[in-house]
Amino acid sequence: MLTKFWNNLTTKEISKLSRNTIIVVPFSAIEQHGPHLPVSTDKIILDRILEKLSKKNQKNKDFVILPNFSIGSSSEHSDFEGTLSVNSLNYISFCINYLESIFSKKFYKFLFLNSHGGQTSHIEIIAKELKTKFNKSKIVKANYFLFSGYENIISTNELTYGYHGGDFETSLMLYLAKEKVRVNKIFKEKLSPDYKSNKIIGFEKNIKLQWDTQNISKSGIIGNPQSSSSIKGQKITKVAISTIEKIIKELKLL
Repeated sequence: MLTKFWNNLTTKEISKLSRNTIIVVPFSAIEQHGPHLPVSTDKIILDRILEKLSKKNQKNKDFVILPNFSIGSSSEHSDFEGTLSVNSLNYISFCINYLESIFSKKFYKFLFLNSHGGQTSHIEIIAKELKTKFNKSKIVKANYFLFSGYENIISTNELTYGYHGGDFETSLMLYLAKEKVRVNKIFKEKLSPDYKSNKIIGFEKNIKLQWDTQNISKSGIIGNPQSSSSIKGQKITKVAISTIEKIIKELKLL
């Protein structure tokens, strides 16, 4: 097998895959990321990380990567031009229907790898419903932006309260796809209002107020991309790839 990507395989090659093969399912989104990053930022980051993972593990037959499901549920960004979004209920229903076609082929080990914070709850439901129907399946849910290890690269405040178009994502884009970054459009933006707030209700606290992005940021950016760098992006990518490799190794043994 010369590729780790499902869509580059022939039907005959797919038929020969071991049913113990781990199926990596990438979820991303097409949504605004401020004036300096393209709407495909979530997709680009996840695609490029998986490409580097694939290249590093070319001889590894433990996993195959499905096409990136890049039209996500992004209604919180719908006030901004360019965001493409699917209603949450329709999104969940479609994903379940789509993935049933893979589960029904008796593959049973899956890594749901997500790059869009606004659909983490959706993927929880998708996995729960598929597990109920295919009870022998092993489904791991992972959001790459929540992996441990980034705290040594990005400040704690930025990681916690700068979760959209800030230092973290901009650094990744400067490393993975610098040609797509509008560097002259990068400017400092505020962290989430949760930062230094003493109120029990927050936007991303344990007790949450439902929000749209415009409730937090008029520019669409939450965080400070001025601190970003390609070097940080390279370090973040290394942590992400290493973590995905560990997940695959552990899932193989389940």
